[in-house]
Amino acid sequence: MDTSRIANALAAAALACALLACERRFTGPTHHNTAASSPPQASDVAAGRAPIPAAPQRSQLPAPSSDLALASRITSAILSDPGMAGADVSVNSEHGVVSLTGNVKSQEQAAIASALAQREDGVMRIDNHLALNTQ
Repeated sequence: MDTSRIANALAAAALACALLACERRFTGPTHHNTAASSPPQASDVAAGRAPIPAAPQRSQLPAPSSDLALASRITSAILSDPGMAGADVSVNSEHGVVSLTGNVKSQEQAAIASALAQREDGVMRIDNHLALNTQ
């Protein structure tokens, strides 16, 4: 066999192992006597006879209940700020993206609303759709 055939065979074997590893998930011991169980051996894992533990997955997105709490905290901050007197601002949050809608009396109020929203933990981005009401 020449070297290119050997290299192709090794690449195919590595790809097959990687594909097998991607489809296996570690579910833990299936019996109740965990003291008698032993961890999978490397040879068993390589041969495909033992489960491979899945990597822990983290989510960067807040849960929907977190979005509701986030919007409530921002609304409370806006309502309690004296600089926001006379403004009508609605706050919605979805996956940490905060949308500010409504009417403000000045550009300063729009900036205050954005700053109050930005201070809260969990805010990923702010979409400011506040309209200036000059009446």
